[in-house]
Amino acid sequence: MPPSKTPDSAHPARDPRPVVQLPRSWLAVTVALLVVPWLVVGGVYLRGHEPAGQPAVPPAPAAPVPVKTGPWGTLAKTPIIISPPLELISDSWGREHHTPYQWLLPETTPEVMMAFLSSTGLTADQVAELRASARPEPRINGLAVAPTPALLRSLSPEVRAKLYVQLGRTPLNDDQSNAFRFAAGSSDAWFAGARISPATRQLVEPLLYRHGLHFYFADVDLVRSQIADPAEVRNLAKVLLRQPTYIVELAVPDVASVKDLAEYWGKGGRRTDIRPLLESVAGGGAGRSIDIIHLLPPIAREHLYRYPRLTAEERGRPALVNCLWTSLNFFNATPDDRFLDVNYALDHLRRDYDVVESNFELGDVIAFVDDQGNIFHAAVEIADDLVFTKNGQSMMAPWVIVPIGTLEDFYRTRCENPRLVYHRRKDI
Repeated sequence: MPPSKTPDSAHPARDPRPVVQLPRSWLAVTVALLVVPWLVVGGVYLRGHEPAGQPAVPPAPAAPVPVKTGPWGTLAKTPIIISPPLELISDSWGREHHTPYQWLLPETTPEVMMAFLSSTGLTADQVAELRASARPEPRINGLAVAPTPALLRSLSPEVRAKLYVQLGRTPLNDDQSNAFRFAAGSSDAWFAGARISPATRQLVEPLLYRHGLHFYFADVDLVRSQIADPAEVRNLAKVLLRQPTYIVELAVPDVASVKDLAEYWGKGGRRTDIRPLLESVAGGGAGRSIDIIHLLPPIAREHLYRYPRLTAEERGRPALVNCLWTSLNFFNATPDDRFLDVNYALDHLRRDYDVVESNFELGDVIAFVDDQGNIFHAAVEIADDLVFTKNGQSMMAPWVIVPIGTLEDFYRTRCENPRLVYHRRKDI
């Protein structure tokens, strides 16, 4: 994994993945060392690219959308977009690189590089220009390529996607591996209502590319160098850091439904706390519903839709809170910071959780496992297809509720087809 970044780093949320080092202590339950392995370059650069065309994504609806009824009841979700407060965005945002911009190709020969570049759809002239800029890089037993700003701006969205997705397979190319991303059917959804000038948007939009359900943006330095106003730069950061999520409401049609709803939503010894609240909603008459934030355990209720606080306590922790801390603390009345110690957290997951394969329930911990058996993310089952997640340890990564399919796609550059392993606490 890339090293942890401080909250005031230039790209405070460029790492959407959890920055935790997981030991290879229990592969029997599909959890192993968390690394970002750099595969043999020929297999990475030259393997098949995305099929032509991307999955269609419907535009976000403006009204609640009913979802499937189940043991959790009947839910409706209303899409919202959250972004960090400007107070969390450093004035130096976008000024991270102190060396010439370059792409790093580890374990790569000039011949492999040429084949890779040609496979992305670059023109012969573009390939020749990049080849001329390539220099040996002994520390990675490969090459460093220095594209010019003009070449970067000349890339079509299709070529940029093929090129950047492959470059992002290694954390050495931080801009591509930790590109900003936003799930939407069009770029308008990402930039709607943004407090940036039309000129800034015109700088950014030609550099967007699509992979799966998400739009991506990786060329921060290129755009940052063309914006002189610090306030405009921070406003742009706020836009790029936007995350879609949902407000979710549970229908409580009548008093007769309360027992079953309390059984599902009161898991973790909270049934007697949840039942009176549901009864009060049901007593209000037909058509009543309640925001599920009021039905979640304390830590989830406190953190949902929020960003980590800039407190002395937070800065004094051995690591910033991440997906593993979030998932394992879900039912706790107060957070257990021992879960910031990865060895302790994984031992707890192995010892105190069972792996389950169906009938998933509120609070089940979902481990995202890649093709090498490495866990690279963890989230919490809420209901239907919705999960509670914090995508990385950055101060710019909020706690959100998203569909599990969207979350899988968010990490698509990390693993195209992750294995999802569900874990349930033995004492719940």
